[in-house]
Amino acid sequence: MRRWILLAGLLFPLLGLACEGTDRRECKKQFRELVSYRAQAIDTAFGDLFGALPAEIQIKFVTAKDPEYLLFGGREGYDLKRRTLIFPRRVLGAKTPNPLRWAAYYWPFYQNEQYRLQFPVVEVIDNVLWNAFLQEAASARGGQWPHKECSAVDVGRRLPCEMLVKGIAENVKALRGPLFNVNRVDQIWPDDFAVFRKRVWRTDQEYMDVQRYGGIMLIKPLIEEFGVPRTLAYIAQTPFRVEETNLREAAVHYQERAREVLSIAMPISPAVAAAPVLDDPQLPQLTRAYTFVASPAPKPSGRSE
Repeated sequence: MRRWILLAGLLFPLLGLACEGTDRRECKKQFRELVSYRAQAIDTAFGDLFGALPAEIQIKFVTAKDPEYLLFGGREGYDLKRRTLIFPRRVLGAKTPNPLRWAAYYWPFYQNEQYRLQFPVVEVIDNVLWNAFLQEAASARGGQWPHKECSAVDVGRRLPCEMLVKGIAENVKALRGPLFNVNRVDQIWPDDFAVFRKRVWRTDQEYMDVQRYGGIMLIKPLIEEFGVPRTLAYIAQTPFRVEETNLREAAVHYQERAREVLSIAMPISPAVAAAPVLDDPQLPQLTRAYTFVASPAPKPSGRSE
């Protein structure tokens, strides 16, 4: 795996291309191709995450006049009801890898800060795709993602939920996690959570450490044991709650319950597969094809897509 990542890092392009032409239809087509490559990149890196998603997913580019723009606060998102990826139209002018197929590599964008800064739209797309998977997984059991507790005013309900969200992001965007003292469980998973929740604000470093490092410690062992697709599906369907006043005990119980469920669940594609065999030494072997299409043209109302 490391050898493959190193090869990708050496061969990855430094060139970029922004779609600045007057033919907006061509820009939209190129962007849909980029989304398809990132979906393939995620599957190649982690296993079949998108098998449960519709074979054809729509993409809609919105402006401030569109209701979806207001719904997602002017940002990208996934419309679960319509199975549509929503992007503000400004992304069409973003700088993209040239050639686009280089986007089929997942890890170089997160291993090399230069690429991450040069092509920020790639991470934007990844965020939407991960969110689509998590929303679909949650809705399969009648739930929602993020869990409703993430918007709670009460720290005791909100922070455990945020640990899941932060833990997922940290584990799918870094091969090596941040360095921190895992032995300080008393600080990362406070035993006296009742006292902790009363003395901290969400902007305090203590709060952010529990949110980040606590989330990593909660999720990482499960991913290592069961892989990304199965672990993330379980997390999307299972809120993390601290019923008593001990965050450490609640975290351990959450992991134990996850292991019980995942151990008897029907196995699916492994999350971290062996390094793929490359037919072309410069390009990754793609696992499957994805179709991302334009959203249907709106009914005549004096407003363009």
